[in-house]
Amino acid sequence: MKHRPELDGLRGVAILLVVGAHAGVPGFAGGGGGAGVSLFFVLSGYLITSLLMAEKARNGRVDLRAFYVRRALRLFPALAAVLIVVAMLATTGLMPQAAREDTDYRVVILSVVGYVANWVAVAGQSIGILGHTRSLAVEEQFYILWPALLLAGLRIGRQRLALMLLLLIFLDTPYRFWLDLNGGFMHVFVGTDTRGDALLLGCVLAILESRWRVVVGWAGVGGVCALAALWPAEPGLGAQLLFIPAAAIASTLAVAGCPTMLAWRPLAFIGKISFGLYLWHGLIIWWNLPWPVAVPLSIGIACVSYFVLEQRFLRLKDRFGRAGHPPAATPTVAPPKRPARPVDAAGLGAAFWAAPAAAPGIMPRCTPSAGDAAHHAWPRSRRPAASRQGRGDPRSGSLPAAAP
Repeated sequence: MKHRPELDGLRGVAILLVVGAHAGVPGFAGGGGGAGVSLFFVLSGYLITSLLMAEKARNGRVDLRAFYVRRALRLFPALAAVLIVVAMLATTGLMPQAAREDTDYRVVILSVVGYVANWVAVAGQSIGILGHTRSLAVEEQFYILWPALLLAGLRIGRQRLALMLLLLIFLDTPYRFWLDLNGGFMHVFVGTDTRGDALLLGCVLAILESRWRVVVGWAGVGGVCALAALWPAEPGLGAQLLFIPAAAIASTLAVAGCPTMLAWRPLAFIGKISFGLYLWHGLIIWWNLPWPVAVPLSIGIACVSYFVLEQRFLRLKDRFGRAGHPPAATPTVAPPKRPARPVDAAGLGAAFWAAPAAAPGIMPRCTPSAGDAAHHAWPRSRRPAASRQGRGDPRSGSLPAAAP
């Protein structure tokens, strides 16, 4: 499966919506980052499912151990750097006062390392300066559970699996409504079960291999941007009934019909560094810097993180193979040839000429029939691709990593 740079650009749109809303850029609503996070979720579901299915189609199986190692190499190095900085800020007293209040960073850092920060927040514990890692926990829990569930679900067929997922997605909205009525406001916004509809919508797109018209993609991108401008900072019940499902649907349209114009290099580059940008901007905004300072500073630190730290570990991923690519061919040794037996030409000729005399009704056919000629002759238009090109299947490539 080929790399699609327009999806990098779409990831760039998502991270710019999140950073713009958090940094206070004019035109963004206080809660507009939720629209960008929903777009990240749909992208993650789509990309991870596509990678897993491509690997299974090519190799006949999915190496789950290699999958998890690749995920760890993609996600943990940058996260570890952020956690080291946070630990230093907490121990040296340089942490902003608002981020220190009622926050035990020993518990918080352990919860982030274990990717359960969202459930710590649901339990009422303050996450402080690492509050933005709650969505990372949702994605990582999805990465842990989904591969095995996908492989098991494919046994009943793609369409049946997609229908089951669509049923779960449909039930998520009334479930969020019920939770909110029973005091589960934080659970609604950061629970893996309550935000999983966006992830599953991306999975359905990949399972059904859905690609829609570009006009649909532009409508989705426009819808996500509109929600980023309208989503209130302190949403009430309307968030469960309108904003969260609307963002998931608009994001699905954006991914299904992703416009190729989003492959614009500056935007695609922002998408490539989006994981580091998401991590570092979440720290910088706590110092209440003006957005013309906070946004470029976040991008600059993310660039350093990407080129100095993240790429070193991304190169290690090749040691564990790439999803969707078959393992390298193992050279085979031809069996030793048996020595040729001497042929008695005189005896062979005598037997050949004697056969018709012994059985006059049986005559060896020495010229091929029309049917034989059709069977053995390869029309030029129907020859195998390998015989035409001499190199087997030349297609290769992979989808970009799904993070954040």
